[in-house]
Amino acid sequence: MNPVDLILAAVGATAFAVKRAVRGSRRAIWAVVVVLAVMSLIPTLAIGTSKRPTDLTFDDVRLQRIPALTSWIRLDGELDEVKTATGPVYHLHAPGDTTHYLVVTSTEPLRAGRQVMTGRMSLGVQGSGVIGFLDADVPAVPRRDEPFQLILLPAALAIVIVVGLRLGYPVIRRERRDMSTGIGPRSLREPLVALWSGRIGGVLVPHAEPFPCTITLTADPILPDVSDLTVMDSSATRMVRLRRGAPANPVRLCRVTGSTPGLEIHAQNADCVLGFSDRDTRARLIAAFV
Repeated sequence: MNPVDLILAAVGATAFAVKRAVRGSRRAIWAVVVVLAVMSLIPTLAIGTSKRPTDLTFDDVRLQRIPALTSWIRLDGELDEVKTATGPVYHLHAPGDTTHYLVVTSTEPLRAGRQVMTGRMSLGVQGSGVIGFLDADVPAVPRRDEPFQLILLPAALAIVIVVGLRLGYPVIRRERRDMSTGIGPRSLREPLVALWSGRIGGVLVPHAEPFPCTITLTADPILPDVSDLTVMDSSATRMVRLRRGAPANPVRLCRVTGSTPGLEIHAQNADCVLGFSDRDTRARLIAAFV
């Protein structure tokens, strides 16, 4: 069992657990999916529509690479206080570059030095030393780091459930060897013990809850291209008539506890999967097919 099989089996097992918890109700399963999606959608929309300053760099401001409709910004730089006759004037510039700066205005005294500032900005004259004007927030609006991993977790679980419903459980994975060339009219010398699931006639057995059975394969004495596969379980004996060319594909049935060999059979009255305890038992049936 490779890592991909294990991951797919875990996805299928999650969906199967939810399906079993709601007693197989399709409406209840999709209600769970919708609720999980909404649990992630509402806070995501709330965060996306809330107003917050846009993080910019001094190069963005100097080159006027400003997103449309952006006026509230956040800048990380050095704040210098310049004494003038009318009072102190503040210049915010990139560390190590005093030739390009924003003129900062504030209703309260500001502390000089390295800091992150937020406020309403208007652009200066491109190519001049004054690259903009900033009406500073006091105090600056702190950056908010929302826990998106937790916010998106319900949506991720909803996706897992939807994918798991599609995969089913156990997850049926094709083997590399192709048996689709057809089934020949051979016979088994002795019955084989297996588990069957899927559809035979009007009987449908979930793949997650297969029936123990004994199978035999007998060639039709009259029709050379037909064999009869007999599936006998505790409730009934069922027959699948297989003509030459009917597809039979080796598969592996992947569960979280491991994988088991199987054989997927499609016939006129059946679409079923036979599970075996080991590859040798499946190989004996395959040998009778080809």
